[in-house]
Amino acid sequence: MSADANTTTGIKPPFFIAGCARSGTTILRDLLRRVPHLECPEETHFFRWPDPFRTKRYGLYFQNIKLFARHRELDNITDSEFVDLLDSSFTRAELMERYARLHCRRRGNPSARWFDKTPQNVYGILMIAAQFPASPIIHIHRNPLNVVASLLTGKVMPKQPFPGAVNYWLESAQIMDQFRRANPQRLLDVSYERLGAEPDATLREILEFVGEDPAAARIQSSDGHPETNKYTCVMTLYQIDEVCRRCEPYMARLGYHAPQPAGAAPAGAGTRG
Repeated sequence: MSADANTTTGIKPPFFIAGCARSGTTILRDLLRRVPHLECPEETHFFRWPDPFRTKRYGLYFQNIKLFARHRELDNITDSEFVDLLDSSFTRAELMERYARLHCRRRGNPSARWFDKTPQNVYGILMIAAQFPASPIIHIHRNPLNVVASLLTGKVMPKQPFPGAVNYWLESAQIMDQFRRANPQRLLDVSYERLGAEPDATLREILEFVGEDPAAARIQSSDGHPETNKYTCVMTLYQIDEVCRRCEPYMARLGYHAPQPAGAAPAGAGTRG
């Protein structure tokens, strides 16, 4: 998909990164931030909540959750400025655009093209598609076994019960699978595993998809991060089997397969009589 420039400003439309938590959205954002004319605020969560925009309960999320205040602080946007942005916006798209443009100015890059990275964009992906009709969407995914293992461990996010950890991945995969079917031209699937193994080639593909020069990729030798399959040390055999059972057919559609038991023949291998 080619992202056309805004005819009034010359700035290309924003793009959005979505994906299950613990799937590499932050790594991808940080790589894209190295492109001088791209800017991304901290996770906004503007499209996450099901409550209608500008209802009382919608506003309470941003008053009561300390993480969002911390994100605004990192973006160098004060609480009072955020309230003004919220009160002057009639739609989520207006809030997102005004917040991102203010972030770009605070970064000293007012003419930058902004993008948004919030894993929970998955839950608002239809609204993003409707309110930003020219915006490409990048879906980054990771083997559910390693996602569940990370959520069970709780080193970055709070520990989750096993069913909740599985549903983090499963719900995301189900939503994005339906979106892909309806809007294949707007969506680029990117695997966490390939991003870690081939960061330069993967980032170039992403930049081309969103309408940027692939040569703008800035990859360092330390950017490679091969997957380590920590689930083998964290999860029981029952949990591994349950993840694979519940996450199909979406695992296979994204290129993941259940691990083979020790000593088993490779998948598809037969015996000769």
